[in-house]
Amino acid sequence: MASKIEDIRETVSNFMRTVETFDLARCARFFEEDAQMFSPVGAFPKRLDGRAAILKQFEAIFSLIRQSPEPFKIEPYDLDIREFGSMALVTFHLRQPGPVHRRTFVMRETADGWRIVHIHASIASPT
Repeated sequence: MASKIEDIRETVSNFMRTVETFDLARCARFFEEDAQMFSPVGAFPKRLDGRAAILKQFEAIFSLIRQSPEPFKIEPYDLDIREFGSMALVTFHLRQPGPVHRRTFVMRETADGWRIVHIHASIASPT
C-alpha cells in the first residue's frame, strides 16, 4: 500500500502531465469545486475563486503556450510535501528561463483521491 506522501506525489505528477496535454476537462478533475488560486499571470491579478475561474485562467495560458513552436514540458524541482492528516502542503519550483517560478499547492484528501484546494503561483522578482 502506498503512503499518503507517495499518493500526493503521484497526484501532482499526474496533474503536471495533464496540464502538458492542454486538456481542460481532465485538469478540472484535480480541483475541488471551491478551489482558489493566485496566478502569476498579470491578466489575473486577483484571487481566482472556484474551479471555473481557475480553468478560465488555464484556458488563456494554454492558448498562449500553443503558439510556441517548442513542446510544452513542466519540470518541477525541489519538491517538498508535508502531509497533515487529510490536508497536504506541496511546494516546488519550475525550471523556466529567467526568475525563479514558485508554486504552492494545498491539497485535500477526498474519497476520490487528493484534490487541489489552493494554488499560489508566483515568479520571484529579480533584485
